[in-house]
This record gives sequence, structure tokens and C-alpha cells, in this order.
Amino acid sequence: LDQKALSYRYPYVRETLLPAKLTATQLKGRERDAEIAANAAVAPRLRALGKPRFIEGEDHKLTSAERGTAMHLAMQFLDFSAVPDREGLERQLDELVVRRLLTAEQRAALQSFALRRFLMSPLAARIRASRRVEREYRFSVLRSVRQFDPAAASDDMVLLQGVVDCFFEENGALVVVDFKTDHVSRESVPARAEEYRTQLETYAAALASIWGMEVREKLLYFFATGDTIAL
Repeated sequence: LDQKALSYRYPYVRETLLPAKLTATQLKGRERDAEIAANAAVAPRLRALGKPRFIEGEDHKLTSAERGTAMHLAMQFLDFSAVPDREGLERQLDELVVRRLLTAEQRAALQSFALRRFLMSPLAARIRASRRVEREYRFSVLRSVRQFDPAAASDDMVLLQGVVDCFFEENGALVVVDFKTDHVSRESVPARAEEYRTQLETYAAALASIWGMEVREKLLYFFATGDTIAL
């Protein structure tokens, strides 16, 4: 009997604890973020089963997460080329329902004033002035396992996925923008923004690698307050 076989210890145990695929939002702990990439590893979670909406009737209200998804959909498809008046914005949103890009429920839950405030903001003006703008940009990049566990012993790679709300080119560099629908006060915005630093840094590193360009700014826009925070 070979006693060495009984005492053998696999040298890459740490690597077995990491998934082969991660998302940018998982790196800050929001595993179920609306931006999560398809089929990435997530922790098991039990979900309460509710009544189907056709049984609940028209009084059903969207959850906070569902309202956030509706705002992100609106931001994905709105025309940024000009600042619409109130009536113009409402027509745009109604058209998204006609085109089946939003449901009637989602349309009703949208905060039109917050959307128009963004479209009137200096950040939106910068986006309009750019010759290259991408929204809901999905990416997949390979990263060394040591980026996620410095003590790892192997040279294995992890597939990192994510979805960038928006990025645009300005003065030969890229600017990353992430839209946030968090319920925050103006006083709490700076602290909340810090919670997203890892996520934005991950986006920036991925875009720099894919596009071969410097990412000069990483910005968060909070709909609740209209604040733009640079990280």
C-alpha cells in the first residue's frame, strides 16, 4: 500500500472554492443585481411564491427592484439627442410601450420627472456631445484567479461578465456611467457611492482591455437626488 497516496493534499484547494464565472456586481455582493450576466454562478436562495399577476388584478404594484428595472429600460431606449419638454418625454415613453420595450405596468411606474432631470443634466449634455455612446454594453473577459484570491497557487483564469449601463468617448478617452435607482438622500449619496467602487473599477478595467483606451472617469448617477458622483 502506497502511504503517500493517503497523505496527498491537493495543492489548488483555494481555486476549487471560486466559480469559473463571476459578474461585476457579484464582486460587491449584489449577486441578484438586475445587471447580472446570464448563467453566472449565484448563491442558492429560496424565493417566496406569489399569486400570478392576472389573479392579483390591476392593483398589483411593482416591487422596488422591478421599478428599478423599468427605469433602466427607459434609459436604454430613450432618445438622448435632445432635451424633450415634458410632453415630448411622455410621448417617448408611451412609444416604448407601443414598441413593446416597456410594459404598461413599467410605464406607469416610471418617474418621468427624474428622467427629464437627467436629460437636462450636464452629464446628459456630455453624452449628447460624444461621437461614440454605448448603452447596456455586455462584456466577457478572462481574468487571473489571483485577482479574486491573491493567495491562489495556480494560473487559472476566471470568466468575468458584466453589463455597463452606459459609456461614452470624450477627448480620446472613455467615461463609464452607472445609473442608480437606490432610495437615498443627498447626504447619504457619497457613502452609498463608495459601495459601488469595486463594480465601477471592474467595468473600467474591462472596457480599457476591450477597447484599448484609457477610462478617464467612472461616474454614478443617482436618480433619487440627481447627483453625479465621480469615483
